[in-house]
Amino acid sequence: MNKKNVIRISILTFLVTLLSACGFHLRGQVDLPVGLRILNLDAQAAETMTQNLLRQSMLSNGITLSQDAPYTLKIISESGNRRVLSVTSNAKASEYELTQNLSFKLLDANGEAVSEELNITSYRTLQYDADAEIGKAQEEANLRREMKQNNAYNVLIRLKAIKLPKNKAN
Repeated sequence: MNKKNVIRISILTFLVTLLSACGFHLRGQVDLPVGLRILNLDAQAAETMTQNLLRQSMLSNGITLSQDAPYTLKIISESGNRRVLSVTSNAKASEYELTQNLSFKLLDANGEAVSEELNITSYRTLQYDADAEIGKAQEEANLRREMKQNNAYNVLIRLKAIKLPKNKAN
């Protein structure tokens, strides 16, 4: 090996060590406590897309979904709203604010609440053009999916912050 390669490898090793030391990890990866690595998901109050996104997010983070889990993530409600932010000179909407809300609780095996009801809300802005109705409807659907995906990720972030009872935390 020549001196140039040794220097490159040394710099690369240093950068990898630096990134791992600062806690860097890819978005979407949440390190949950051991007690929450097996969960039951009760998401009947959510839309099918949200249920699927929650399952996908949990499984990709190494969470095992089981009916016999010591804790249940219960989705209490989900809602989406749209309100006018601005109008054109002829009083037609030109911009909307989209919101997507998700409320949930963590329950123990006896159905007792381990956490209070937690709420997550995502916001997006949609530029609206009445002449492009079909395209804007598709854009809104894409934004809604992105917002639901963001909410699913934020559920994991919030779960990480919940303090589990000592006898259940393992």
